[in-house]
This record gives sequence, structure tokens and C-alpha cells, in this order.
Amino acid sequence: MNPPQTFSTQNGADHPAQPTGSLPMAFSADERRGHSAQLAQAATPTRVASSAPTSSSDPAPVQEVVVGGAGGIPVIDFSAFLDGSAKEEVANAILDTFKQWGFVYVKNFGFPTEEVDGMFDWSKRFFSQPEEVKMLAPHPGMPHIVRGYTSTGVEKQTQSNDLEEVAQLRHKQPDVMESFSCGHDDSIMGKNIWLPEGVLPGFNEACQQFIAKCNIVEVAVLGAIAIGLGLPEDYLTQSHSGRDQSMRLLHYPSVPAKKLVDGEMSRIGAHSDWGSVTLLFQDDVGGLEVEIPDRPGEFISVPPVPGTVVINAGDFLQRWSNDQIRSALHRVRAPPGMQDGMTPDRYSIPYFCCTDFDLTVDCLPGTYSETNPKKFEPITAGEYIQQRLASLYAK
Repeated sequence: MNPPQTFSTQNGADHPAQPTGSLPMAFSADERRGHSAQLAQAATPTRVASSAPTSSSDPAPVQEVVVGGAGGIPVIDFSAFLDGSAKEEVANAILDTFKQWGFVYVKNFGFPTEEVDGMFDWSKRFFSQPEEVKMLAPHPGMPHIVRGYTSTGVEKQTQSNDLEEVAQLRHKQPDVMESFSCGHDDSIMGKNIWLPEGVLPGFNEACQQFIAKCNIVEVAVLGAIAIGLGLPEDYLTQSHSGRDQSMRLLHYPSVPAKKLVDGEMSRIGAHSDWGSVTLLFQDDVGGLEVEIPDRPGEFISVPPVPGTVVINAGDFLQRWSNDQIRSALHRVRAPPGMQDGMTPDRYSIPYFCCTDFDLTVDCLPGTYSETNPKKFEPITAGEYIQQRLASLYAK
């Protein structure tokens, strides 16, 4: 293996060169600077009050903690990153939380929550259509394509790559969920499969506009992660053109709570996300759970927090950081405390941020040594994603 290239910053420190093999950026550098300014302006410059007294000279805190199991997962105010008033503090808070939990709540992330509510309204309108209408934009049935509508029971989220095992698990404990997936038309995941013109007018455009908003937030979040890792702010964005990202609208129909509690059904089985990071917008129903650090098989609730987006680290961040960052197992079960009766319908909107498929994902220099060797072998992003997608649709 050739030694990694490095470049020097103004303070003379060497950093690894930018990742190679990336596709052209979906936005130019000037466009991204403009988008960052828009985000900073859109983010409400709110600071969360600390429980401890502070003097007028103390910097405003940027983090609050949601009380919960194992101390709770922090809520981080991202406006201090976007407006530049506390970039390193926010970046370090996100990285510290990723190292512990792999999950974080972020508020003031860059666009109004009313726009999130609007996308949920479109999602509900889509899933309320008759099955024959939704099937006008069908998933093609090929595992490497993540586009179009998939009906309930077709997918099975799991960590296993054994296709026969996954197929058996799907029959034994199906994921009771339907989805609609879309993204960039130039993606290796396939061209978008939209509803025909005139069917649910405005839906296709609403999805495209929301994806564009999420892409801008993604750039800022990746910048914060890079700073937290001690890298230049644009280090990770250089390999995230936006072409291989995808947004999914998810609907979990009402089911008997007891079947979820007893394990006869699953909304989504325990799994990690495959890419770099995921932006997850969830409704107020609840049911998302994350595995507790150092307690395998034990999960706690990640309850909805109004005005926030949940961001979780994916497998590529875990690989880049040589296992310092957690790509945590998570799942969706019955809402907390619900044992009987019918669960409410649940809706969520994950936006999956993935590095360009032709990039080789390898542990970053500085994360390994003779006494702390690499825990992962290099792999191209596309190869890894295709392995995971094959198991998702195994029959």
C-alpha cells in the first residue's frame, strides 16, 4: 500500500490528502458557500440555558441533555456552528456524542421545522393512496436499486449478509413497513421512479426540494465531523458529491402492539446504517431505539424531540475512524410503554448520506498505529453498499 499523501495547514500540521476517486460535486464551491450562509441565516440563534449559573462573560452553552436511560442522548444547538460563533465547540460535542452513542439530536439545523411538517404531510398523502396508485412508481425488484415504492413485508433490515438466513428471518419476523425512495437521477442506485404526471400533483417536486435542503444540511454536518476529527472542514465533503444520497419516506401501518413486543412482527429489525451519516426526521409516535453502549442486545428509546433532527453515524464513519465512532445498532418497536392495543401509524423520513461509490473507504491516518492496528480492511463504498442491499431484498 502506498503511504498516504499529506498536506500542510497554516499551523504547519500535516493532514491526509482529500479522498480520491470522487464524482463531480452536486454543488459548486461557490454554491455551497452560499448555501452555508443561507443555513446560518435560517437557523434560529437560540442558546439552551444551562442548569448551572453562568457569568455574563461565559460563552453561551450549545448543548443540553435529554434525560433518559444511560444518561440520555444530547441535544446540540447547531446554529452556533452555522453562524461561526462556536464551530469547534459544536464539532467536538457532536464527535464526543458519536463516540459514545453514535446518535445525536440536533436543533436549529438550518431550515424551518414547518418545511419538515410539510414533507410529512406529503408522505401521508402518498401512503394514503390505494396500493394500485402507489404501484405506479414501483421498486424494480433489483437489490442494487433504491428507488420507487416498496410494499409492506418486502424488505428485512438485519446485520446478516447470509441471504438464505435473511430470507428465513423475513418469513418468520417480517418488517411491517412500506417505503418510497428517491434521490439524484445520476446515482448508481438508479434513476428516480416517480408517480406519473397528474397523479398526486406536487409530490415529486416536494421530494426534490426536500432532498436539496437535506443535502445542504449534510454538507454542514460533515464539516462539523471533519473539524471534530481534526481535519479541514471540507475534507469529507470532497467525497460526498450528493449523487449517491437517498431519501426514504417510511410508513409503519398500525399493528397489534403485542405482536411487536413478543417479536412476532418487527417494524424495523436491529441494524446499522451503511453510509456516512443519516438525517432522521421522525413524527411524534415514537418507537425508535438504539443499543446501549457496552451492553449488547439492550436498547433504549430515542424519543421524538420537537424541532430536532436525529443524526446517526453510519458504517463508513466507523471505518474511517477505526472504530472510534459508533455505527450503532438501532431498531423500531412499539411506542414506549405500549403493550396492548393497536399501535398508531408511524411515519419517518431518513436521508442517507453516502460517500461516492467509487471511493475506497479506509481507516484515516492518525487513527491507527502499531499498538492500535486497523480494525477494518479497505473496501470500495459501492462494493460494501451492494453487499448490504443484497441482504435487504433477499427472498
